[in-house]
Amino acid sequence: MTLARLIHLAECAFLLLLAGLAVWRLYPAVPQHPQLVIFLIAELLGVVLIVIQRPGDVATGLKPVLLGFSGTGVALLIVPNGVQLAPDFVSTVLVVGGVTLSILAKLSLRRSFGLVAANRGVKEGGLYKLVRHPMYMAYIVNHIGYLMLYLSAWNVAIYVLTWILLWMRTDEEERVLRTDPAYCAYASRVRSRLVPGLI
Repeated sequence: MTLARLIHLAECAFLLLLAGLAVWRLYPAVPQHPQLVIFLIAELLGVVLIVIQRPGDVATGLKPVLLGFSGTGVALLIVPNGVQLAPDFVSTVLVVGGVTLSILAKLSLRRSFGLVAANRGVKEGGLYKLVRHPMYMAYIVNHIGYLMLYLSAWNVAIYVLTWILLWMRTDEEERVLRTDPAYCAYASRVRSRLVPGLI
């Protein structure tokens, strides 16, 4: 069995575990905040897409593997406790908007979705016309909405760490993808990584 295959199996097991953890931790809060259901749907979609993932040129070094797994898992350490900073409407718009964007990004990737940096073909359609890493943009929007709902020192610390890891993941993904001339051409057209026209 190849290292890339082992990484794929680990991605499947890890996402299944995290989706189960998300359901276990967040489902009790759904009666008060039904917008969390869409977040749970997005997590389960990730499991399905990782299981049917297309093989590709996967980075097998320790750094990309650790970034892929930690950048995915750390965010799920948030807890549904804290001060509600904004009305439900505001947090709902951000949570549902962010999760909807992440679902659209996952559907754009389809079988190219994965945790560890890899080249499974250059994606240029959908949200990828706006930024090179729309999934991470979507996660950040969702995280801000969640913080509006459950502001606490713990949740802020978890999300700040997650955002640092996401930025490091974009660096690693760029390193892998820039070996492909098609990606270099795409990156010259779509200059922003996370926020259109800014970053």
